Amino acid sequence: MSQRTALIIFGLAAALALAQNDPNAQKRVEKLENSLLAPCCWAETVARHNSEVAAQMRAEIAQFVAAGRSDREILDYYKQRYGERILVEPEGARWWLMNVVPLIFLALGLASVFFVLKRWRKPRPAS
Repeated sequence: MSQRTALIIFGLAAALALAQNDPNAQKRVEKLENSLLAPCCWAETVARHNSEVAAQMRAEIAQFVAAGRSDREILDYYKQRYGERILVEPEGARWWLMNVVPLIFLALGLASVFFVLKRWRKPRPAS
């Protein structure tokens, strides 16, 4: 086992031991881990991903919570380090782009299908 891996495991164990004393702290840690994407693949949350980087981030999050940092401070730390892409749900204007615009296109598509079907079903006059 490399020294870095041992350090990560020790840090994670120490932080989790501190966080277990406060059930709210454990819930905060889980919420924060599920709010951040693993920066090695950008596909899974830190809570679910099994990589050295994700394990290190889980240990850091637990340490930050145990040290009394707020959720906003922790998220801002990772946003500064990795950019806004690290957030599972982007803030501000990007939130609208990702959540509202697809619904608008869905509504337009359904309306188009409705009008096309209505036109096809209309009987044509006999010639």
